[in-house]
Amino acid sequence: MKESEKTPRKKKSVRGGKIAGQGTRKDSATTLLFKTSRENFAELFNRTLLAGNPVSPEELDEADIKETAYLSVKKEGGRTSLVQYRDVVMRARKGRRLAVLGIENQALVDYAMPFRVLELDFVNYARQMQVIRERHEAEWRTQSGGRRRPEGITDGEYLGRFLKTDRMIRCLTLVVYWGEEPWDGPKRLSDLFEEEEEAAGTVRLDMRLVDVCRLSDEEISCYTGELKTVFGFRKYAENKEKLSEFIAENREHFSNVSETALNVLEEITHSPELKQIRGAEYQTPEGGFDMCRGIQGMIQDGRKEGMQEGIREGELRKAREMSLSMADMGIPVEKIAGAARVSVEVVREWLSGKSGEAAALVR
Repeated sequence: MKESEKTPRKKKSVRGGKIAGQGTRKDSATTLLFKTSRENFAELFNRTLLAGNPVSPEELDEADIKETAYLSVKKEGGRTSLVQYRDVVMRARKGRRLAVLGIENQALVDYAMPFRVLELDFVNYARQMQVIRERHEAEWRTQSGGRRRPEGITDGEYLGRFLKTDRMIRCLTLVVYWGEEPWDGPKRLSDLFEEEEEAAGTVRLDMRLVDVCRLSDEEISCYTGELKTVFGFRKYAENKEKLSEFIAENREHFSNVSETALNVLEEITHSPELKQIRGAEYQTPEGGFDMCRGIQGMIQDGRKEGMQEGIREGELRKAREMSLSMADMGIPVEKIAGAARVSVEVVREWLSGKSGEAAALVR
């Protein structure tokens, strides 16, 4: 047998393992915020979707959940696999009930997001259906390789390989949007259709969205752990006064920020100042970073720089006024430059726009 003919069998034999390409993507900092902390994962879902029936971190299972469905295609009579990757996925177990919880992080608005969520959930459901059917096939297989219909199994159950009592696990997908601009994309699957009104009988899907920068102060205050630090900082990142107030009011959260949370803040705000906080002077005995001291220090440095800049602007204004007066008296440019302690080129610039500069100085 040719080697090329053996290849499909080899591929088929690894179906029970990891999905092809799984683990090759580098996780973003926002992904790791939930992937490495079941506490953060549980709190996010409890504050948004599961308020009436919260899940505890201990009820979350981080076991690898395979999300690939093998679909039949007519071309060449073979099968192809549809694979989808969630940013973060965990399994929640409450008693005998199970649910698959997934998180998708977005830095930019994705105008096809409701479809993406539907696609993610569909692949998970398709995989669950496939597992159930394969289990029944194995149970009904005879020693000769054929299939037998067990007693009590109806024709419909046997042909569909899905019993009346079979059930799948519910999927809940949450989209976390970190962008500064408001989310102006669709939030429902029906928003992607040409018709403005929903038609009866069509698939309905309302996307569950957390728009971080649009969270209210009350909503952020409900968080008790690391997410309060991250969400609040992101919301006020562009308003230094509000950010300073928020940090001061939540010193207990900012006095020992984990490296994971700091990575998230750097990733979503692109703030070069946050890199300074990684210095040894801001490290805490617990292994985190004291952002209270770090941020307050940067704010104070910024105020000092502002004062120094104001002094420099005042000195430059006086030098301009003096230069214009000396020029009116016919004093050479070289002597004016020496008296004003600026270059000859600067003096000539001032003189070339004398009327405009004079008006600006009066204002």
